Amino acid sequence: MVVLIGLGATWFFLKNRISPPQAKVQIIQTNVSAAVYIDGRQVSFATPYEEYRKPAEIILRLVPSSSGKPMAVWESKITLTEGVTTVIRHDFGETNDLSAGEVLSFEKTGSKKAELAVVSVPDAAEVKFDGQSRGFTPLPIHNASSMEEHTLTVSHPGYVTREITGLKTVPGYKLTAVVYLSQDPQVQAQAQAEEASASSTVSEEPEISKVEILETGTGFLRVRAEASKASVEITQVTPGKQFDLIEEDKSGEWYKIEYEKGKQGWISAQYVKKVNT
Repeated sequence: MVVLIGLGATWFFLKNRISPPQAKVQIIQTNVSAAVYIDGRQVSFATPYEEYRKPAEIILRLVPSSSGKPMAVWESKITLTEGVTTVIRHDFGETNDLSAGEVLSFEKTGSKKAELAVVSVPDAAEVKFDGQSRGFTPLPIHNASSMEEHTLTVSHPGYVTREITGLKTVPGYKLTAVVYLSQDPQVQAQAQAEEASASSTVSEEPEISKVEILETGTGFLRVRAEASKASVEITQVTPGKQFDLIEEDKSGEWYKIEYEKGKQGWISAQYVKKVNT
């Protein structure tokens, strides 16, 4: 399955110079209307939404309205850059793993070339730029032609492929696309069925009360406030260290650890091994 997203004539750069310097945040599309919170304060009861703000890092939270079934809240840190519109699009799902979207923004570089950087959740997704495979996320593309509109395709096994059309790059700037992929519902249903089958088999296992952080490729593993890739990062832990295991979430994809005395957070089970004690 492929989700097609067209930017159309979206303008990223603010045409009028405003004093004092300002940036713009623009939520151009959600699949259901959502209340908008910035740094914990509600700024809108519904989407779409746009606002000029001082350049800064903000915490953006989107709370979906009632749609007949529960939808997962989305929250992320976003950096607003002077003179630039940061564009957000989000498709809510019943869980964060079934949600998708992207955050698009520019930042000035010292180069005269147009650049593109692609980050994805989950990591290690394949990136195609104008139909040509360029590698896996996180991925920099240092010479992205600014003469035409581009198509960006991000795919990962077990997830719904997301395709963004109408992208325009600009010389002297880097366009960063943070792409959130939704898990394929069929894959998730199969995993849940296998988990239910496995849990029905009674087996005795040694009690596990610790976990060890494995190599991640980045030298650290993010610790989040909630069991979700979209949740706020509260700290980082390094490979090789062991921590007390507090609990697991129902999916088995997240472990809660005590990373400091009296402080707890969630880490991805992908980069962790359990230690028998």
